[in-house]
Formats: sequence, C-alpha cells, structure tokens
Amino acid sequence: MKLKRIDIIFIIALIIITIVSIDFIINESHREIIENISKYPQFKDLPSGLIITFLICLIGNLLPIPTPYTFVVCYSSLPFLEMNLFIPILVAFIASLGCMLGEIGGYAVGRGASALISEDRRQNLKKYQLFLIEHPRAAPLLIFIFGLTPLNDDFITIPLGIIKYSLLKTVFWCWLGKMGLMLFFSYNIISICSLLGGESWVLSIISLYLIIVVMYIIIKIDLLAFFKNLVEKRKKD
Repeated sequence: MKLKRIDIIFIIALIIITIVSIDFIINESHREIIENISKYPQFKDLPSGLIITFLICLIGNLLPIPTPYTFVVCYSSLPFLEMNLFIPILVAFIASLGCMLGEIGGYAVGRGASALISEDRRQNLKKYQLFLIEHPRAAPLLIFIFGLTPLNDDFITIPLGIIKYSLLKTVFWCWLGKMGLMLFFSYNIISICSLLGGESWVLSIISLYLIIVVMYIIIKIDLLAFFKNLVEKRKKD
C-alpha cells in the first residue's frame, strides 16, 4: 500500500519525538530545558512574551503542515492570569493576529500562485473548492470551524483564494475562530495547559505524542463529508 504524504509526515514526526524522548532519558540537562520553559525570563516579561507568541503563531500557521504552536499562549499568559484577568485577552488577541497573518499566506497561494500547488494537493483541495462554489453561504461557518481548531487551515484558505472569495470575510472569520482557540489556552480552560507539560518532561512528551496522533486522525477524517451532512440537515429543517 502506497503511503500518502500525510502518512509519511506522521511517521517522521513520531520518529523525531521518539528520538527526543530517548535523548531526554539519557541527558538530564536536556530534560531541564523543556521543564523550565515556562520559567524563562522572556515569559515573565509581558512585552517579550507577546512578541514570542506572535512570531511562533505566525510561523506555525505559515508552515504547510500541522504545527503544535498553541503551547506558547499558555507560557505567555499563565504568569499573569492571577494578576490581571484581562491580560489573557491581550495574549489571545496578539496570538490570533499572528495566526491570521500566517493564514493569509495560504489565501495568497490560492489567489495568486495556485500553479505552485502540487497535483496531489490540488485534487485534495478541489473538493473543498467545489463545495464552496455550491454552498457560498456556508463558507463563514467552515472558515470559523477550521480557525477554531489547530488544523492546517490551508485546506480552506487555499480553495477560498482559488475561487476569489472575499479576503476581508476570509480574514475576519479565520481570526474569529483563532481568537476563540487562543482564549481557550490563555485562560487555561479545563486546565488544558497542564497537558502541555512545562513542569514534567514526561508529560510534555506524552502530550506531543497525543497532539500528533489526534491531529493525524482529524486530518484523515473526511471533515467535508461531515460538514456537507450538517448543511443538508439544516436545509431540511
């Protein structure tokens, strides 16, 4: 059976995490690096923490593969959560701006450089493109759902660019979804940040494994088929 690119990326990611795990078992000094990330002076200082958060969220959303970038929101927000309940809103806002600018890159690829997309990837994106043409009113909700998850939003932003969907609408709904996701982490809802580690290298590694596996499963699931059923059900109602 021929492996798809996402399968290869998934296997490589697991191999890398496994190598890192072995390195942590052998080298205590390396374990201390990951266990003390949240204690770095940069995250104790709000301005520098915001800059780091913005850059990591920007890069994480520019990359063509799913990237676990949300951890930085926890480290930037938690030191100030008990001090001022409004600071997490600021952290989430800055993070969502970084995410939004990164996703604009995906839209630009679809709008002005669709020829750069590989044939295999073009076929995967075509079904989203056709769905958006047939259901233009569903686009905002679809954009918001992708923004609200750590999924690679290129699946929706590139088709939107290809069909020349409104850039302002794309940016707004994408940002709104990302803002919701970032608030979830900045306020540490259901203690989500504890799952990302920072105090225990073992918990951090386990979290990385879980994040990679969950993201792989979500990508492999046909989300468009699920969304089509949802739209058709709403039409019937």
